Amino acid sequence: MAVSAIILDPQNEFEQLFTIPVAGQRSFETYWLPAIESIHTEWIINIQYGIDLTKTEADCFIHELDVLLSWVDEHIKDDVREQMLSRIHLLQTNLPKAFQREDAIVFIG
Repeated sequence: MAVSAIILDPQNEFEQLFTIPVAGQRSFETYWLPAIESIHTEWIINIQYGIDLTKTEADCFIHELDVLLSWVDEHIKDDVREQMLSRIHLLQTNLPKAFQREDAIVFIG
């Protein structure tokens, strides 16, 4: 199982194809989850169970990604670090694009 972001109840082709890969299950459990638990966030911590985000909540989530990015940059080494930083940047860049409809809901988990 992999962790990714998708739009729930897609209304058009863009929304049907929208996906942001976050991590494979093993990578998530080994690296992502300990990092997320270390920074004590309100929103990001919930991706371990799956979280639905509105546009407003996504803004808070993206803000927390800055904190996660800094933590990963400081504490993770080598290829794992680069992979995580790349996926965090991908989320920061592409998550806002999911909200072309004001009532869109993005599931991350």
